[in-house]
Amino acid sequence: MATGASWQQQYSPASGNPTSTAGLGNNPSSSTNLFYETGLTMEYTQDLHLKMSKKIAQLTKVIYALNTKNDEHEDAIQTLKEAQEDEVAQILSETREKILQYKSKMADEAELRRRLQSLEESAELHEHMKRQALAEFEMYRQRMEDTQLCTEAQHTQRVVSMSREVEEMRHDFEEKLRAFGQVQAQFEQEKRRAVEELRATHRLEVQELLQSQQDQSASSSLDQEKLAELHRAEVEALMQRVEELSQERVRLVEDYEAKLTKAQAFYERELEAMRRTQQLTTENLLAWKRTEVELRKEFQVQEAALQRTLGKLRAELQRAQEESRETRDKTNRLQASLNSAECTIKELHKQLEEAIQDGEIWVMQLKDTEYELECSRDRVQQQARQILHKASQIGSLQATQMSLEATMRDLESEQGRLRERIVELEQEREQLQVQTKSLEEQQHQQIQALEKTLSEEQQKYESELAQVKAKYEEEVERLKETQTQALDELTEKHIAMQESARNAAEREKDQRIADMGQQFEIRRLSLEEQRNHLQQQLENLREELSAKAGIANQEVCHLQELVRDGELNLQSAQGHICCLKETQEKLLMELDATRARVRETSNMLTDLQEELTTQKQQHDAKVISIKTEEKQKMDKMAEDLDMKWTAALSAELESLRDELGAEHDAEKQGSLAQLAQQRDLEMMAARDTWQRKVEDLLEQISLLKQSLELQLSQSKGALQQLQSQFAQEREHLAQEMQEMTLDHQHRERRLQEAHCIAVQTMDEARQRNLRVRHSLRGLANSGLISSIPSLLPCCHAVRLILVTPLPSSPSGCEPSALPAISPQQQQQQQQQQQQQPVSVAMPQWVLLPQWALPQWVLLPQWALHQWVLPQWVLLPQGLL
Repeated sequence: MATGASWQQQYSPASGNPTSTAGLGNNPSSSTNLFYETGLTMEYTQDLHLKMSKKIAQLTKVIYALNTKNDEHEDAIQTLKEAQEDEVAQILSETREKILQYKSKMADEAELRRRLQSLEESAELHEHMKRQALAEFEMYRQRMEDTQLCTEAQHTQRVVSMSREVEEMRHDFEEKLRAFGQVQAQFEQEKRRAVEELRATHRLEVQELLQSQQDQSASSSLDQEKLAELHRAEVEALMQRVEELSQERVRLVEDYEAKLTKAQAFYERELEAMRRTQQLTTENLLAWKRTEVELRKEFQVQEAALQRTLGKLRAELQRAQEESRETRDKTNRLQASLNSAECTIKELHKQLEEAIQDGEIWVMQLKDTEYELECSRDRVQQQARQILHKASQIGSLQATQMSLEATMRDLESEQGRLRERIVELEQEREQLQVQTKSLEEQQHQQIQALEKTLSEEQQKYESELAQVKAKYEEEVERLKETQTQALDELTEKHIAMQESARNAAEREKDQRIADMGQQFEIRRLSLEEQRNHLQQQLENLREELSAKAGIANQEVCHLQELVRDGELNLQSAQGHICCLKETQEKLLMELDATRARVRETSNMLTDLQEELTTQKQQHDAKVISIKTEEKQKMDKMAEDLDMKWTAALSAELESLRDELGAEHDAEKQGSLAQLAQQRDLEMMAARDTWQRKVEDLLEQISLLKQSLELQLSQSKGALQQLQSQFAQEREHLAQEMQEMTLDHQHRERRLQEAHCIAVQTMDEARQRNLRVRHSLRGLANSGLISSIPSLLPCCHAVRLILVTPLPSSPSGCEPSALPAISPQQQQQQQQQQQQQPVSVAMPQWVLLPQWALPQWVLLPQWALHQWVLPQWVLLPQGLL
């Protein structure tokens, strides 16, 4: 490293080594000859050499200090820019991670809301099923009470009617006995009368015979015997008739007594059966009441447990919502702080851009000055002023550099604060994640417990319903068995009524199916409206998220643009290209991963659709099988009833025909009417039971349809969400890829242009270097500049600009050095030069520094536009 001391040691007069100076001072003839040969004149003295060496040493010190400061400042700015780029990249990655985390949190919250909605729906369904079961139980209890009341009323009516019939039969029997006694008395009277008449006639005949015997003594004994035989025969016939009548009377009394005993036994059996049925109904009612009380207690306990669980879940929901609100507030605050930091960063970047623009403006001004220098020679004084202005600009640039360093320090402190804030936010995020995980586990456990309780309750209800149905069927069978013993000729009426009942049941079934279809359509429309509302909410949320993502992307793009501008200004394109390539590879990997996810989701969706289709098919098959089973059961029940009724009717008809006969037609009609009423009631009860079963099955079918529709809506919503997310991600990735490709292309173009320019400048510098070396060797060989070999290392180290001394003016003034002059003196000199124009011949060759060109170069005087300068001048880099 060359310093001013080395220059002073070499060129001071006290050093006692005037070899270099003597070389130039003792050879005036060679130098003058050379310059005369080139067409120039020059005077060179020892004093001028010493002054020039001192000024050059001072200027080398100043320039070396400035260059070192500029290098340090450039290195510091480069390191700060690299650190800023790294921090910006870290902030971008952290912001992306936070955005993804917030998206995952939003998805988790949506899933929790869906789960809570499903739980609420399941609880509502449970309550609905419970209400339906209670309503069915109450309906069944009311029906049983109504049937019990009806049976009691019928029993009382039958008892009353039977008592009336018994009394009527007694009256009839008494009347018949009275009539029989009257007939017997009349018959005895008639018999007595006939006997008396016969006796009278016999007496008369005897008297007549006696008279005739007396009159006719000649009558024979044969006539008397014949008459006696005739009389005896008549008497015997009359006696036989009397005996037959008495036997008929005894037989009629025995028949009546037997019929009375049979009727009494029949009525007593019926009374015992009615008493038994009444006892069974009372026992069943008591058992049903007990079961009802137990079921109500169990339902109350379960309702209390479910309400507690629902309260806990609602409290947890409120807590989770409050926590989510707090997290949102925190995120908003963090976003505000980030926005403020970004605003400050933008302002600093704007200041940097303004400073860079000022530098560019100064460069443009320098170019304009070069153009003006090329145009005219008379602007030398203005160029001197520009030199001073450029010196002030250098000072202002140093001030701007200091201000930029201060701003960079402030940015570093703000970045440290942001990092601390980010660490705190990450800790809060971890705490929130732990809390959300614990809440999810608790909710999952509660859901499992609720599902277990629901399954157990369903099993209990199913077992109880099965028991109740079995009991009811047993009771129905008993009632049928007890009541199928008193039916008669009603097969045709039964068939007609059965057909009418079937038609009515089919009509009612069609009406109910139509009503259920209308309700199903209403429910479907309401569900579609809810789905549309939810879709609108989801779209709003998506728009908000997309707006936030767009804002974040814009901010990221702005930061990337700022980073790119900084990189372009700082010429760090290769590292950024590597980073872009890595990011491109990462994006490609992410694209592949997203495509794999899309494929997996599509496969999952296809599997879900297949499962839904299979479930629909199974549901349709179950519905068809249930309908066929119901029809078969109805047909079997109808056939069994027909067979039973026909068998019972035939048996009872035969028994009644054999037992009662023609006298009990009225009784038969009354019993048949009662049996028909009972049969109608039984048919109505059976119809009601079948209608209930059909309604239950239809309700189950509607519930299954609702569950399937819910599953379909959920799957459709999930599909739409996934499709929208994947579309957004694809668009985002495509935009990023396009932007990255465009940036990559622009940077490649810029790098190629910079590389071409650098190659051209290097070639030109090499050529100039060769020319300078050749010229310097020629000058050294000619002896014009004997001290250049000793000055070359120093000038090469400190990057000096040396210009060959110009010839003196015609007036004979001595040459002077430009540096180390005060600004006031420079202004005075400039004013003098303006007033007194100089017309001095310029040398043909000029020596330029390494920082303006790669190495020393010899240029002709026309390249410097024939400046009118002092003999020795130190030119700055900006002029060239």
